[in-house]
Amino acid sequence: MTGIILAAGKSQRMKSDLPKVLLPLAGKPLLFYVLKVAQESGLARIIIVVGRSHNQVKKALAGAKVEFVLQKKLLGTADAVKTCANLLTDNEEIVVFCGDTPLLTAKTIKKLIAVHQQAKADATVLTAILENPSGYGRIIRDAQSQVTAIVEERDASDKIKKIKEINSGVFVFRWQSLRPILNELKPSPITNEYYLTDAIVALKASGAKVVAYCTPDSSEILGVNTKEEFEQVARILAKSDEAA
Repeated sequence: MTGIILAAGKSQRMKSDLPKVLLPLAGKPLLFYVLKVAQESGLARIIIVVGRSHNQVKKALAGAKVEFVLQKKLLGTADAVKTCANLLTDNEEIVVFCGDTPLLTAKTIKKLIAVHQQAKADATVLTAILENPSGYGRIIRDAQSQVTAIVEERDASDKIKKIKEINSGVFVFRWQSLRPILNELKPSPITNEYYLTDAIVALKASGAKVVAYCTPDSSEILGVNTKEEFEQVARILAKSDEAA
């Protein structure tokens, strides 16, 4: 199984010249935490998708057993995964990580992979329940509790916004199933970017099997997009270090 870490994003809202994944948290770049989880999850290969600041990221990871792929234009998460196509074969399964989620644990990723394999799924989404789900994509399930879609908040109706189960941005895919879907996706009319959440909808529509694993520890999926979120993650990390 291959890990793909999305690390091409900028840190505009963080007001830093550093790539977001290199922002220091407890003395280590955010990306280091995600890479460690990927390594501890037993993945055979790890590919890191980098952007304009790729030289800085490569320098920070000098010596690490990883492969790099350059996303020349930041055209969304689905496009980022698509840039890895030449490194993947149809018999592979991939785990997609966001490079700014430092609280993830290998235990959760191993459970996610186990759920995916036991279900013989084409795609498996890591979800969580948040009391305040604002800002996250919502998980839509049918009457049989099967995942049917992920709706981003900007597209969500008032009814959908009340859903508390959210998308973490971490996925497992059967590459053979995902590859043709990536070629068919349409860009968002709002951002002109291609999103993996749309791939989930397209996979489901094609008859593919989509399942989810809801982590009992919702703090694990917290990402870092603002200074407030960075401070929140730093506090949680400090408490976990104290407990250890």
